[in-house]
Order: sequence, then structure tokens, then C-alpha cells
Amino acid sequence: MADTWHVSRLKVGIGHRDDVSIIEARGDCDLITCRKLREAADNLLNTGRCKIVFDCRDMSYIDSSGFRILLDVRDKAVKKGGNIALVSLAAPVERAFKLLRLDELIITANTVEEAVEKLKPLQCT
Repeated sequence: MADTWHVSRLKVGIGHRDDVSIIEARGDCDLITCRKLREAADNLLNTGRCKIVFDCRDMSYIDSSGFRILLDVRDKAVKKGGNIALVSLAAPVERAFKLLRLDELIITANTVEEAVEKLKPLQCT
């Protein structure tokens, strides 16, 4: 990954596959740490990148503030013709994700490659 930020219990890295951006999130995403996730996504959106994969395989925890950021980023990406996809949610994170019915709003995939393929056809405006 090209850029990495460290904030207490969350590491965020950014990479790209063609016109799809990939944000790797490792650790706990909570009220204190989630701002780095928002900053990373906002930086991408502000530079015209509207197809974003969140690789969550190493995210062990996410609270409501983290889910709120994902929904906000999704809304911004959709307005620009793109979308987001989440990859490899850990079991506790996936339970909360489904309990909140976010699986009805946000694309999920088992691998980064699968997520990239789901987002590739979209055209950013």
C-alpha cells in the first residue's frame, strides 16, 4: 500500500487497481480511530476516485461511528457514479453489519479481486 496512517488501534493503507481504490483497514474502528478511515476515503473522493474497496479482513472491530462513515462514503461515491464494496468482514463485524441490514445497502465480496470486478463497470462522473 502506498500511504499508511497509524492512529491508536487502526492502521489504514491505500492502494489502487486500475481505477478502483483499495483501502486496507487493520485493527479497531471506533469513535476515536474512525477519522482516519474518513480522511482516507474523502481524499480519494476529492481526487475523483469514486470506486472504493474497503479490505476489512484485518478489521477486528467496528462500532456505529465506523458504519456511519461507510454509509457516508457510499452515498458520496454513488453521487459521483461509483460505489463502495467491503471485503472479508470478520465474524463479529459481519454479524453487526447484517443485524443493521447494511448488507442491503453496501456491496460485499469475499476477495479484493471480486470486489474490484463488481465496481469496474461503474463510471465516475
